[in-house]
Order: sequence, then structure tokens, then C-alpha cells
Amino acid sequence: MDSTELSPVQIAILTLLKSKNIDGENNTPIPGMTHLVKELFVIKMTPLGDKLLSDLSFEPDNYGPYDETINVALDDLSNAGLVGLEKTSSYTKIKITNEGLKLMDGVWGKLREDIISLFTYVKMNYNHLNSTKLLDTVYRAYPEMTKYSISKVADKYR
Repeated sequence: MDSTELSPVQIAILTLLKSKNIDGENNTPIPGMTHLVKELFVIKMTPLGDKLLSDLSFEPDNYGPYDETINVALDDLSNAGLVGLEKTSSYTKIKITNEGLKLMDGVWGKLREDIISLFTYVKMNYNHLNSTKLLDTVYRAYPEMTKYSISKVADKYR
């Protein structure tokens, strides 16, 4: 798979993986699907993110905003060997592979600075949070996303 075959959502996932974390490190994992979905949601809710991720249409779900397109995009990236999924007992850590890094080296240089800044901001501010704090942050800003949530965190925003 080369960069011309990637969907905007796949590029967004790889960009998020390559972006710096709170410690200023590049290429760090995303702690799990909850984080990936919520971080892409936060990006989508910005004017720039809405243009970049026009394919996504988030709806309230069991753990707040959700779009199945993200799962499909991640599965395709995994099948192509661009990301690795490391399952633990409670979540699936998402990592960029060496092959994914090689591909992103070409893409990264073509990204505008405002796009890199947006993804870096989100990764720095959300990726290190535990799932409870992440959901709390999202629900506080978007209480309409608590509608079908089974998370106890959502109760205080309904």
C-alpha cells in the first residue's frame, strides 16, 4: 500500500500515531480504540478537522462518539502492515510499524503545519489520559454524546 491508496481516515490515524506526545516523543502508541476514536472525534470537531475528516460522522454510542469507519480504516492499516495491534487484557494498543513510518515519512513532509499542529495538540492533550478522564473530557465538552453511553462517567453530564 502506498500513500495514494490511503483514505483520509487512514492518513489521520497514521498522522496521530506519528505526532508527538506530551513528552515530546514521536511515533508513540495510542493506548486503545477508545482513545483513537475520541482523539479523532476531537480533531473532527475543529473547523480544520471537519474538512480533513469529512468521511466521519460520529454518533452517540456505548462509550460516547463513535464511527465504524475508524475500525474499518484501522483494520485495513493493520492488514497492510502499517500499524500493529497489541492486545492486552483490557485494551488494544495501536502502534505504527516500521513500514508505516517509512510511508509516513513521505506523507509527513507534505502536511501543512496547521495540520501537524492540530494532531500534535490532540495527542499531547488526550493520549496520556486514562480512559475515565478521556471520557470525562469529551462528555463535558459534548454532553449530547452521552445519550447511549453505558459508562458511569456519562451520568454526570446527562
